Amino acid sequence: MRVWLEIDMDNLRYNLEKIREYCGDREIIAIVKSNCYGLGAVEMAGKMSDFGVRTFAVANYEEGLELLQGGIRAEILVLGAMFEEEIRAAVEKGFQVSCNTMDELRFIRENKLPAKVQLKVDTGMGRVGFTPGEFQRAWEYCRAEKIDVTGVYSHLSSADVPTEEARQHTLSQIALFNELTEGKDTRYRHIFNSGGIVRYREYITGNAVRPGICMYGMLGNEGVDGFKNVFSMKGRVIYKRTVSEKTYISYSRTAWIEPGETFATISVGYEDGLRRDFSNKMDVLVHGVKCPVIGNITMDMSMIKLPAELARTTAIGDEVTVYDEELIGGIKSLSACSWEIMTGIGRRVYRLYKSGGQVYKTLKWMKE
Repeated sequence: MRVWLEIDMDNLRYNLEKIREYCGDREIIAIVKSNCYGLGAVEMAGKMSDFGVRTFAVANYEEGLELLQGGIRAEILVLGAMFEEEIRAAVEKGFQVSCNTMDELRFIRENKLPAKVQLKVDTGMGRVGFTPGEFQRAWEYCRAEKIDVTGVYSHLSSADVPTEEARQHTLSQIALFNELTEGKDTRYRHIFNSGGIVRYREYITGNAVRPGICMYGMLGNEGVDGFKNVFSMKGRVIYKRTVSEKTYISYSRTAWIEPGETFATISVGYEDGLRRDFSNKMDVLVHGVKCPVIGNITMDMSMIKLPAELARTTAIGDEVTVYDEELIGGIKSLSACSWEIMTGIGRRVYRLYKSGGQVYKTLKWMKE
């Protein structure tokens, strides 16, 4: 293999138990959208089911269908706004559907769809959802028309941001959600996402939580204290050279090395998810030693500078760790975003699932 992800299911289980410790007996609605943040939705949801998770949330109908076709037998909530034909298809498959407008509710009623609806209220995210003024009307409409409301929820916009302004906004969102949903008896009542669970667990409310990226040991661009790293992305050394003169590296000549220094080329590029705008702004690990990426990252390869202690000992084929929680946290780019990094991992990257330190399954991008 040239490039692969190693995904530690034992650490995933540990993190889920830590979330349960924080959240008590509240239902876990595990976020597995965008191919489970690049880790493989069906395999991850299957393991989470083994670990006691009974409900999964996806972004759209197709992601829910992938879980269903992959053998996942659990409640599936479609979070995103849907077109009418998608609502109909999702209801036919038994998915729970998010409703954000009165038009969606009227479509369900007029077509006599046996929908399981979760009403979303916008408490300060500014994306989709009923306004606070509309929310009570939507609730009363559902009761009058006997639409099955299985849940009410909202989304915290800034719970992962470590500023006082973000804190005050988050607390105001939680207070507004409590005010709007108090007394509304549904199976699911939830607003706490990863940031809320990790940073605001003393204010936890509702009867369900929606952990996403914190399940994998990340929040923002850093690891979560007390949680374990679930994934690492790796490649291999495919070329090495010690130069005898000043040598520019890669496209646009944005970096160079001096006579006597050594660079290596590794088998990971931006098609695999090593983003080009991280050029000259991040480190990778070779034999446990941090090595800077030098020059512009290219589509299929990247270059790194080897320190003197590795110049002779590093060999073609040696393993290179490109991403894990520590390396992502060290990227010196304002555009670094762990969510975007994970979901941007390319299709040709193999996914290796491990338990007890051993690989038990490999997802390949191409059949041999």
